[in-house]
Amino acid sequence: MIKGNVKVIVVSVSSIWKKAYRDVCLCREVYEGRCVGSSHGWLFLLDKTANLSLFNPFSGARIQVEGSLKEGRSEEEELFDVDAYTADGTKYKKYKGGRAFILKAILMMSDIGKKKINKDKDGVVLIYRGGEKLAFCMFNDGRFMDLDGAHESYNDVICYGNLVCAISQLYGFVEVWDFSTTGSSPSPTKVMDISSCLPLMKAREFLKSTRQVCCSYHFYLVESCGELLSVVRMVSEFMDVEVHEHENGKDNQPKKISLYKTLMFYVFRVDLHHKILVEMESLGDQVLFLGGNNSISLRVEDCPGCIKDSIYFTDSYWERADEDDSYGGHDMGYYNLKDRCVKPFYDTPHRYKMKPTPFWVLPNPW
Repeated sequence: MIKGNVKVIVVSVSSIWKKAYRDVCLCREVYEGRCVGSSHGWLFLLDKTANLSLFNPFSGARIQVEGSLKEGRSEEEELFDVDAYTADGTKYKKYKGGRAFILKAILMMSDIGKKKINKDKDGVVLIYRGGEKLAFCMFNDGRFMDLDGAHESYNDVICYGNLVCAISQLYGFVEVWDFSTTGSSPSPTKVMDISSCLPLMKAREFLKSTRQVCCSYHFYLVESCGELLSVVRMVSEFMDVEVHEHENGKDNQPKKISLYKTLMFYVFRVDLHHKILVEMESLGDQVLFLGGNNSISLRVEDCPGCIKDSIYFTDSYWERADEDDSYGGHDMGYYNLKDRCVKPFYDTPHRYKMKPTPFWVLPNPW
């Protein structure tokens, strides 16, 4: 898991991994800006001028992404995306929160099994502008190019073989692009739209059965045992809850804040052949890790201390995590599909704010 502030980031690899790693300090000499994601053991680092680089805290390797999202865009777009972004996210609070510029960044790798980046074949894929846009850049090309999506905005994006799949924020629709003929001249082809109403129907059933007054849902994509999965996360909203802040050994005056917490997950198998979603009752011996990271599925044998058939999650409700100075980033825990129960990592999440919010990092080399 990664956590920290703007100038110093401490990467702490939890005891769930089968190898022991020391804490890694990414000091100011290494990085000034914000960590906006992790993918296959690499951290995505973004500075205030929209320069993106990758850093592997386990090997010390670093790769600069030559392309810039500022190229080919109007002055208005540059001001909206780049100048409104700061390392601590303060200027962008009036818009959509600290992750205004890049919502998620992942690696597009030609051979994931080798766990090494091939600069002649690999690249990066981004969700940016607060989820509104998708873009990619091949390392050997050095240009960011937008993907023409039909269901903006987006919650998640994943590479699935030669395909890039994105899932929409509103209904959980899945869009698919074929990158098999990308080569040195990027020309991905949009090949599929899966507009299933099943996730939304399950979400509405959940709201009705639990009588939740206010609830939001978030979508993820993850590859598990060769299958593409769509995951729906149900987050309950608690408006104007009165809490007592404790500071310097004294209880301060009660304060009203808007809390939120995860209550439920639904998992669906994405059938690309028939363009449908099929609900899954179990993950078997798999464990999912979801949040601001490239979504991961691992065997429980590779994660000592974890519980099989479970989803381990960090807070990725960016709009709410940044809206209050005293709360946010704490919606973390795990959900077991068999027990249908959420176990939070923190019993009193409102006592302190976590900024930036933690997310998972898969050690590479493993």
